Amino acid sequence: MLDFNYDTSIFNPALKIDIALIYIFVILLYYKAYKAFEGALNKDLLKILLFVGVFGFLSALTSCFGHGTEFGFNDEFSLKWFESLFYIVQASLFIYGGYKLNMSTKK
Repeated sequence: MLDFNYDTSIFNPALKIDIALIYIFVILLYYKAYKAFEGALNKDLLKILLFVGVFGFLSALTSCFGHGTEFGFNDEFSLKWFESLFYIVQASLFIYGGYKLNMSTKK
């Protein structure tokens, strides 16, 4: 019988690990594109996307470890705070990249 309870299911940690692995692939893909493309706009946007991938990976990685109590963190100073901060940086970089792309099309 499949267990879909969030706290006890094997799918929860498996999907979190899969997300982190996908972000590693995305980072490598963006890095190769960054090295291959020329032009200031392409380089700037690819650099932003590369950092989006890095912060997405860090978010996924910290979500794998929950609150991090086994690493010395506690409920008040939890890895969940870092996970949220990484997601905020990632979203901010998406917004900045979209703004930069939008401004470049208006020239």
